[in-house]
Amino acid sequence: MARRKITEEAETNQEQTEEDDQDTADQGSDRTQLTQRMPDDLLDDVDELAETMGVSRNAAINMLVKRGLDGF
Repeated sequence: MARRKITEEAETNQEQTEEDDQDTADQGSDRTQLTQRMPDDLLDDVDELAETMGVSRNAAINMLVKRGLDGF
């Protein structure tokens, strides 16, 4: 029984740490999480651009959206 309690406590601590990490990552940022669906070939193009520029997929998508809106 004591063994299970230690295991449960470790799992609870890990869950809390993950929640704290997520909260910290979101602090001070004016962002909204978004789910986007796009064709595979378009995503491949985004990934290629991101790799070429040395940025994340998310950063590449944000840049492309911003440029598209600025030119609209």
